[in-house]
Amino acid sequence: TMQRALLLLIAAPALASAFLAPTTLLPGSLSAKVSSCTIAAPRLRSPIGVSMSSTVDGEATSKLFIGGLPWALDSDDLRDAFAEFGAVTEANVVYDRETGRSRGFGFVEFEDKEMAQSALNSMDQAEIGGRTVNVNFAKPREPRQNRF
Repeated sequence: TMQRALLLLIAAPALASAFLAPTTLLPGSLSAKVSSCTIAAPRLRSPIGVSMSSTVDGEATSKLFIGGLPWALDSDDLRDAFAEFGAVTEANVVYDRETGRSRGFGFVEFEDKEMAQSALNSMDQAEIGGRTVNVNFAKPREPRQNRF
């Protein structure tokens, strides 16, 4: 019928342009613009909070990164495990936003650098809750770029 023929005339060119190779598209058409987009490869980053030195940008730090934590360990348990080395100003275990489960690492901050160094020397490769933990000086978090 007439309506069906009119619809076919209007829709056919739009559908056809979506399936044509980018070189055959008309410049400036919506499909040509979409097909010319490029997707950047993901940028590789080092693990968050890992640094092998006791200084960050020339300043000594008193914050430690602790990796390989048991899943059941919470922030209070982490504070208790490191309290014997000095006054802990902050201790936190990092949790997954979606599941609420521990991600297996955390941070402990001491009042001064000497306490942090003592904790690092004693607790690196030590066992907490049946797991061997890795302890390093933490580095500041890099600013995040917009993902969209």
